[in-house]
Amino acid sequence: MNHPMGPARSLCVIGCGPRGASIVERILANVPALYGDRPLDLHIVDPYPPGAGRTWRTDQPGLLWMNSAAEHVTMYPDESVDCAGPARPGPTTAGWLDAPLHDGAYAARRDQGRYLRHFFDAVTRQRPASVRLFVHRARVIDLVRTALDEALPDTPPADTRTAPHGSLPDALPAGRQQVILDSGEPPFLADRVVFAQGHTETLAAPPPPGLLRIGPGPADPDALDRIPPGAPVVVRGLGLVFIDCLALLTEGRGGRFVRTPDGTLRYLPSGREPYLYAGSRRGVPLPPKPARPLSSALPAPPAGLRFATVDACRARLSRPGASFARDAWPLVLAELGWCHYRALFAGQPARTRMTWQDFDAQYALLLTDADRLAKLAREAVPDPADRFDLDRLAAPLAGLRCADTDDLQRQLRGHLAEVLHRRTGPACGVETALVDALQRVGAVIEELWRAGDLDPAQVTEALGHFAIGTYLSSGPPPLRAEQLLALAEAGVVTFVGPDMRVEITAGTEGTPGSAAFPATGPAAFRATGPALPGTVHEARILLDARLAPPDPDRTADPLLHALTSRGELVPERGADGTPSGLLQLSGAGLHPVDAHGTEHQDRIIAGPAQFPRPGTNAVYFRQNDTIARSLLGGD
Repeated sequence: MNHPMGPARSLCVIGCGPRGASIVERILANVPALYGDRPLDLHIVDPYPPGAGRTWRTDQPGLLWMNSAAEHVTMYPDESVDCAGPARPGPTTAGWLDAPLHDGAYAARRDQGRYLRHFFDAVTRQRPASVRLFVHRARVIDLVRTALDEALPDTPPADTRTAPHGSLPDALPAGRQQVILDSGEPPFLADRVVFAQGHTETLAAPPPPGLLRIGPGPADPDALDRIPPGAPVVVRGLGLVFIDCLALLTEGRGGRFVRTPDGTLRYLPSGREPYLYAGSRRGVPLPPKPARPLSSALPAPPAGLRFATVDACRARLSRPGASFARDAWPLVLAELGWCHYRALFAGQPARTRMTWQDFDAQYALLLTDADRLAKLAREAVPDPADRFDLDRLAAPLAGLRCADTDDLQRQLRGHLAEVLHRRTGPACGVETALVDALQRVGAVIEELWRAGDLDPAQVTEALGHFAIGTYLSSGPPPLRAEQLLALAEAGVVTFVGPDMRVEITAGTEGTPGSAAFPATGPAAFRATGPALPGTVHEARILLDARLAPPDPDRTADPLLHALTSRGELVPERGADGTPSGLLQLSGAGLHPVDAHGTEHQDRIIAGPAQFPRPGTNAVYFRQNDTIARSLLGGD
């Protein structure tokens, strides 16, 4: 039963995908120590099932896979997590799941959603008796500060299974926030609110009449069904959204992948596929996740970072006038290079001509001197292809020029085959070590950001520089990369090349099309790229296979739109005035700062985050624990 004395504090978590569900778990875990048996109302608001949210809903097609190995994903903070709240050990996705894993390691997203829903149900069933849980399957459309000293109308719980104690208290103090929903339920009051909506949608500009534009945003099976068989489609983006769309438009339409006797993967079309003309800024897909090397000669990953530690970066950033690019990024480069060479010397010693001990000693002395490090690498590693070169990895097709379309396709397919071999072949240990290092360094940057060690300009610098980390470490399972290569060889995918440009222009007579969306007509999407000057790919359909860049003026989230329009949320903007995708926050407290410079301490912005790995003292859990204790603390 609830404590009989006084009104309950009311907390509201907006958005209950993985981030929101983890914050709920941390709130409930910390209640006994911080809040005792005083009454607490906990409101969860999400139109999708709590735990899974939109991205991990359990009714999506099984062709959509995770890009993190199931054994590397957990929602349970184990004993490795250095936080004030108690640990809650539990299984990883692989340990809990009773479904087969794809490509030997990866769960379908809908199965990950089952794990997330189980997690939410398990932790909320075990909540303290003093906590009443209200689950609202709705969207928050506004938060309105109120000075009313009378109670709002009684609000029946959205989920009576999780709110057995009835409606809100009869009397509520002034100064709380009305949470207004789109479901028609009466508003309820909250003392403190957490924003955990994850990646928010941006409304796309409508195309001209007669053209079809799908996206940007996550792969939408219903929207993709509007693409007729055989239709030419211009595709912008070669990341994870592209991989998802590709699965739905090929296997999802009856196509099959088969192994030939020599082990090569081939695609057998169903005849219902469209023809995709695909490109992006880099012009190449994300490299696949590397396979784990089998060689026992490879060293175990280092216990911690050697150069780009939180303390080392923090010390450099504390200098007057410090910038992330000048002061902290060299430590990041040194860390990544050191991990690369450590794996190379251990796994492929024949490709080096110096002992690791000598190289390591000199490397530590020269770690921020780029020119002397490059000289050391030339002396120790004779083949340039074996040296750490982040610029080459970031832009593998820089300056590419081809004789014709066939030449471009051969070069792109050759690049895909090379990257796939490098990441899955016998020498994949170097790639594995680099990806591990990128994930560790990314956690350091995240911690510096969330702890308030980076000012807005430094945050923008850090995220811009570390975009290469996302590109190199966030790719699809290896089998998906192999399937893409097979689709390119079958002619389903034609690559446009790097720096693809898409324009809307008048159609050209004679361009192949389909009865439903002929390419001839008053307008068409036109894709070009500098690798093939003068070559044009036209279609009446554009598939924006990417997440939309943030734009506060076009957000699809009604709550963010309402608060931004009133100046209660203020987007950060770069020096050129474009949105950075971030909001102005107070620093470590993650409280929004409004247009007048006022810090809203009863609101917390918990941005999207990667799934945590077990046994790694994940910053994800530490941040969520800090948020939960902040919500429960104070009067």
